[in-house]
Amino acid sequence: MRYFEIRGPREDAEPQWSGEYRASHRWHLPGVDCPKCGSWAGMAAYPSVDLSSVEEPVLAKVTGPTRFAEYMRLVSLIRPCLPSAIPIKGGSSFGPMVGTARGRFGPISCDPPWEVVLREDAVELLNAEGLNGVIAVRMELRSRRSTTPTLYEMEARPLAKLHPDCIGEWKTPPCDVCGRPEMFALPPERWLLRSSIPEGLDVFGLAGANPRVVSERFVDVIQRLGPSDVTYQELPAE
Repeated sequence: MRYFEIRGPREDAEPQWSGEYRASHRWHLPGVDCPKCGSWAGMAAYPSVDLSSVEEPVLAKVTGPTRFAEYMRLVSLIRPCLPSAIPIKGGSSFGPMVGTARGRFGPISCDPPWEVVLREDAVELLNAEGLNGVIAVRMELRSRRSTTPTLYEMEARPLAKLHPDCIGEWKTPPCDVCGRPEMFALPPERWLLRSSIPEGLDVFGLAGANPRVVSERFVDVIQRLGPSDVTYQELPAE
């Protein structure tokens, strides 16, 4: 099986679609001021995670890094709501995206690249074809036009890893105090660690990195719906 990273359109490419949205996720875990590794925050998003049972107003706001004790209190509140495959990372967002949309949307779009959005017919086709690992959460978007399609954000859990040889020497080890994972600069040339690829899944994310990875089956199905303003960069596996 071949795998591809979803990327935005080429800089010299003429856009096929005019769609755009302004939205944010319903809940947010702030970053943390860790006494050992300093202040940090990531940008992971898990729209399928429902935190409505957690009565904590702070989670409904986007804030900067918070005190260590407060951060750990918030982590203890949301941990029971998260599947074991989802790591706790400061700066993560949860729940559906809420906001506004306008214009015409292609079958798939990503702007920014770590937010992959699918049109409803794309979700239906992926499911009909039996693809595995597609977690698509309906976005709560308002639009002035009744023709704006229903859109879904595609969740990609960090189940695979980049190969250590492509990451290089610059990396920060994980923190045993706040739980921050290993961090590294995303290398311009990258490939997958074959042993880490989740068997049978057509969609997954990467530990420590934002790109969304899809199988060649996913690409083939989406392309049946016509042109999109995304590109696919193959990720070899070793």
